[in-house]
Amino acid sequence: MSRSSSFDQSFCIKTLERVLSKRDFRRVPAADQAALRDQLLSQALISAISYFDHPSTPLAGFPLKGKTVYRLVRHQDELVERKLRLNLKRCTSLSADSRSQIVKNLKLLLEEGVPYRVYRLDIRSFFESFQKNHILNAVTSIKGLSPHSKQLIEALLNVHAAIGGQGVPRGLSISGVLSEIMMQDFDQKIRWSSNTFYYSRYVDDIIIVTSAREKETEFLRELHSFLPPGLELNPDKKNISAAPTRVTKESSEIAANLLQFDYLGYQFLVKNPTKREAGSRKDGELYRKVHVDIARKKIKRIKTRIVRSFLSHAKSNDWELLRDRIAFLTQNFSVYDPKAGGKKIAGIYHSYPLISKDAAGLKELDRFLRNAVLSKKGRVFSMTNTIIPAHQKRQLLAYSFLRGHNNRSFIHFSATRISEIQSCWIY
Repeated sequence: MSRSSSFDQSFCIKTLERVLSKRDFRRVPAADQAALRDQLLSQALISAISYFDHPSTPLAGFPLKGKTVYRLVRHQDELVERKLRLNLKRCTSLSADSRSQIVKNLKLLLEEGVPYRVYRLDIRSFFESFQKNHILNAVTSIKGLSPHSKQLIEALLNVHAAIGGQGVPRGLSISGVLSEIMMQDFDQKIRWSSNTFYYSRYVDDIIIVTSAREKETEFLRELHSFLPPGLELNPDKKNISAAPTRVTKESSEIAANLLQFDYLGYQFLVKNPTKREAGSRKDGELYRKVHVDIARKKIKRIKTRIVRSFLSHAKSNDWELLRDRIAFLTQNFSVYDPKAGGKKIAGIYHSYPLISKDAAGLKELDRFLRNAVLSKKGRVFSMTNTIIPAHQKRQLLAYSFLRGHNNRSFIHFSATRISEIQSCWIY
């Protein structure tokens, strides 16, 4: 029996009740939860039966980092979307490695001593570029997906198009599943390519490691031909680097950089082994050294947050808030995840658990923080230097990105306090 045939895809009170979670009743008094549950389920059933047909549009868009992000306005429509997403996932064989697993696999491959070429690519306007008719054709062709589910997806895409949206609505959880379905054929063709050693895609971020025998121009042209209609590679975010020959021992004790690139928030730096490193291996095999650090873009963002924290302090003179902001940046914490309906762990270690022990990025951030606390120069730090007394400076200097990562230091903040901490970083 197939997965889809043994799974109830219908939209009824019983099946909609299964997609309810704790987040639906967050901040709702226990005495009121039963009434809210009944109301939500009955309204969600009406929404599913009417194909989101309401007097007002069920979708709303808002700008975020240069893109329009969408959300469902009514709570009941979220339940229908959750059930719809579940139906889609049950009828398709979608599987994807986690961010951490991709980084681990990539590091192991880059250590190999064979020639290879690394393509770091990005798809421009990923969610917005899919063509509606091709999305609907792909959904229609999914075997086992109920007609009602297919019609609900079409209705949602029609609403999105009616308010000026293109492709799939960025921000909705179902859009991630739809985009993965659309990319399945592309993923398979790249993996099956004779020159591909390793391929991974994390939403719109692509990494390919090849044999280095292919011609770059022809390979990129072939990649583009495999993309779904409407999608294009972003030439501004293309990075191609290579280790064109088999690994050799370096003639000196300090190995030069062989290739370097950023992927999924990490920086990868590859070197040939030095004489000492090569000579220490009993099997005689030569492997490259792969150093993993925090990506430069992420380091720059953290530095910007430090500057903005001190600038905010210069205006408000709120010592506790400055202290908490530095603690937040340098340590680890739990934060409520509305999609999961519970808490998740985040912070300097949990965001970058796979960086090498001798990674320079954490030390660089510590030097920057120390300069922020002690420097008398610069527009921001010259102001805060005079208003922060010595005992408070000592408290700030006690925080360290390196120790926060190595010791996995943990600190607790309420959801309200986290919102206050992040308020001066939003831009």
